[in-house]
Amino acid sequence: MDLLKRQEELQKEGHSLLKRIGLIEFLSKFGKPHIVGSMESGLMVWKDIDIEIIQEDIKDNEYWEIVKFLFYLKGLYHSLYIQDFRKSVNPNTPKGLYIGTKIEFNGNTWKIDIWLIKPRSNDAINYNEWIKDKLSDENKKVILEIKNKIYQNPKYRKEIFAVDIYKAVIENGVKNLDGFKKYLEDQGKSLN
Repeated sequence: MDLLKRQEELQKEGHSLLKRIGLIEFLSKFGKPHIVGSMESGLMVWKDIDIEIIQEDIKDNEYWEIVKFLFYLKGLYHSLYIQDFRKSVNPNTPKGLYIGTKIEFNGNTWKIDIWLIKPRSNDAINYNEWIKDKLSDENKKVILEIKNKIYQNPKYRKEIFAVDIYKAVIENGVKNLDGFKKYLEDQGKSLN
């Protein structure tokens, strides 16, 4: 499978979905929506879109307007998940309000994560910017190969995150899944 070509196809379909439901246009009422994560970096291996809206003060009423917009989507089967992470101590989740939806589009299930968050502090690492600065054609292929092999693992997105893959490949020169497993062992983690 040509993962670069598949990544491009996922990008195209994802943008079609966003246009079909008018999500970016709707979210623009509450600030500037930023597509982040694998869709922004060109590292997609599954149907997942991450969007952030940065607000100086997160407004609950705007959050509920977005929830209502997604809840009443017409013509597409979907589910909706909401959660308040403003006081979360998990270092792998932003501090903010979260809306997740799964939408059936063109016969496929797409996951869209929307975060209302405050601006990052000056000393906080913005992994979206970090990956853009560090990504090369060579490490992009390695990252796509590893992500493609583990994205359905039950520990992925719960204990092991995309940033673990990015750090392993970019900072530690990992070249394949076996190298990534070794990297995880060194970090006290495992895919098993």
